[in-house]
Amino acid sequence: MSHLALIPTHHLPGWPEVYSPTLMDSFLIIVAIPVAMAAVVTLFFMGPHWLRKSQGKELERA
Repeated sequence: MSHLALIPTHHLPGWPEVYSPTLMDSFLIIVAIPVAMAAVVTLFFMGPHWLRKSQGKELERA
């Protein structure tokens, strides 16, 4: 018996239709959200270091 036979090809009577995601939905879930989360984490951990580094350069110029 094939494993594909266990996957239903139609919805059950009385149940709502299954939402078929668009390409934009898939892109948002697979790419955009992880990149945004990585940017926030990077700013959270590296931001103070970058800020101290930029303030140190300003003090050297003065």
